[in-house]
Amino acid sequence: MDGDLWASLAFTGGPILLMIAFWLFFTGRLGAGKQGSYLARHLASMERQERLLERIATALERRNARGD
Repeated sequence: MDGDLWASLAFTGGPILLMIAFWLFFTGRLGAGKQGSYLARHLASMERQERLLERIATALERRNARGD
């Protein structure tokens, strides 16, 4: 009787658990794609800001060097 209970649970709960696993897998993959593109845009923006700040710092250093 105990074996029948486990078999029954496996056949009724197994497909549901499998569907939940597929759903989590695919939603995770879709979310990662969106996040990946967001991170790429954010990194590109940060690199542009860093280059701009380096140009500003260089200009200020030259300006202060001429004034001293």
